[in-house]
Amino acid sequence: MKKNLILLHGALGSEILFDPLKEHLSNYEIYSLNFSGHGGKPFSEEGFGIEIFASELEAYILKHKLEGCSVFGYSMGGYVALHLATKTSGLINQIVTLGTKFSWTPESGAKETSKMNPELMEEKIPAYTQVLSERHGKEWKALIYQTAGMMIELGETPLLNEETLSAIDIPVSIMRGDQDHMVSEEESKQAAIYLPKGQYLELIDIPHPIEKVNVSLLSIELKNHL
Repeated sequence: MKKNLILLHGALGSEILFDPLKEHLSNYEIYSLNFSGHGGKPFSEEGFGIEIFASELEAYILKHKLEGCSVFGYSMGGYVALHLATKTSGLINQIVTLGTKFSWTPESGAKETSKMNPELMEEKIPAYTQVLSERHGKEWKALIYQTAGMMIELGETPLLNEETLSAIDIPVSIMRGDQDHMVSEEESKQAAIYLPKGQYLELIDIPHPIEKVNVSLLSIELKNHL
């Protein structure tokens, strides 16, 4: 019987970015979803952010009867999965993250959002904003503003810390690419230490953007640790 595996995208991403990876994971029953505001999915009336996305993940698991599933969360997706694991038990049996940022401070929040101005982005990086428009539809600018606000909020009040991570009593693998310039080795290793059943794994020649990740290598690591 195939193991159920849910794939969770990162900020400004969508489930379509996992299509190349899915081709390498035929030995799993694969599920994925778009968080509200992403991939053309309407924004939630409940708000925007990690807690909202965690509630959406919980609802998705219950709707599809996936209790006891494994989760691979890329970047923000890993943060969402871990936050849900701090709030519930039995829904998720195991989590693997890649490129998830744990060290959120007012300074890091300001740094990550300093260039998240859609009008300026259109001028400076038009090819990327065209991708965002195609990926998310007409609300792509609103998504950037909302994401920036979420990061500022995380900087002020991180949801994952020593106390919350130490309460997650399921196996968690914290993966980081050695070419990731957004997420540090130090913060990733520290998160793994806080987790009772955590481990840190560094992947060679892997940058932060999921579009640039070697999916063959990633799929091998997932199979080894799920």
